[in-house]
Amino acid sequence: MAKKNRILITNAYAVNNGDMALVVALLQALKNKGYDVSIATFHYKFLKSKYPQLPLLRELLDYKLPINATFFKRFFLKLNYLVNNKYKDFEVYIGSPGGYMNSYYGLKKCLLPLVAAKKSNKKTAVYSQSIGPLNQRDTNLLSEYGKSIDMFLVRDDYSKTCAETALPSSKILQTKDAAFLLKPRKSTAKDSKLVAISVRSWKHDNRNMNLYYEMMQAISERVLENGFDVEFISTCQGVENYVDDSKTASIIKELIIKKNESYQNRVNVDSQFYSYFELVDILNSRYTFVVGTRLHMCILSLINGTPAFNISYEIKGKYCYEYLGYQDYSVDFNETMEEVSRKFDFFLNNVNDLKNSVYETVLPVHEESIESLNVFLEKMEMN
Repeated sequence: MAKKNRILITNAYAVNNGDMALVVALLQALKNKGYDVSIATFHYKFLKSKYPQLPLLRELLDYKLPINATFFKRFFLKLNYLVNNKYKDFEVYIGSPGGYMNSYYGLKKCLLPLVAAKKSNKKTAVYSQSIGPLNQRDTNLLSEYGKSIDMFLVRDDYSKTCAETALPSSKILQTKDAAFLLKPRKSTAKDSKLVAISVRSWKHDNRNMNLYYEMMQAISERVLENGFDVEFISTCQGVENYVDDSKTASIIKELIIKKNESYQNRVNVDSQFYSYFELVDILNSRYTFVVGTRLHMCILSLINGTPAFNISYEIKGKYCYEYLGYQDYSVDFNETMEEVSRKFDFFLNNVNDLKNSVYETVLPVHEESIESLNVFLEKMEMN
């Protein structure tokens, strides 16, 4: 039997538990097929202390460089790749799944490691990414760097359309969000009267945070009026010098209590850090349902048997809930209050049925994701 290829998942930003879910899902799915897999990540020191059991390497640009110019980063990356025996000792390099290939975050940092690997005749790919929106400069960059990447797996129709403006269609394969590679399970929560709400700040796309605060206050109050308590918790919190959604949660809690002080003891902001493995157990066992602005707060809840209402701050949430058949349980980040009320009341009326059916809804998506992985491995001609 031929020896299996050694695979490095590159460009992980796994401090955010949504991002950790994606790389863990791909890691486990590949390991289940017999591959030797490691993860190259930013924030390496922090993550290695929190996840000693995971095969982590330090990403090539996970350093404070004295010069921030692109030419210097490229020079440092090339040099680091050449001398870094641990990093270059793989046959296949896969850019980690996620939603960061757009003009908000830039493309260079995530694609340059793959370009360096291709110059050493390695196999390269990007797995289950959201691509776009892209300005013309980044469309040109994707076209240039795409010459060094064998395959791009995209996770929705919008991403496929964006990718096709810069890449040959033969390199593009559409799949689902990589978190669905995780095997779904049924909720173990019994008679819970607690609801998790995940919030975040988002100021791209001309979003209005004040309108968002009003919407989340109204949703929270509707939850409380129905006899549930509220706990704000997110995939991204409790890490110093990193994005902390509990700060946004505290603003919304203050608005709720200012309007009705009787809710003081029924609204809690959980601001501590949880590992990915701790968080999924909480989502599986603690809540009757979830309201999530972070997409992977929703996806991880569904995978763990807990119904989730989605607040879509980017188009990725809308498309995900469409292929799940849950489009009536998703609203836009700045949706009208009339539509929010209509859809959220519909969700509340159906939440008991959703608890009983969510496993059966997610299981086919998981199976389809595994099949997409098989197609990917076949097209990449991976041993």
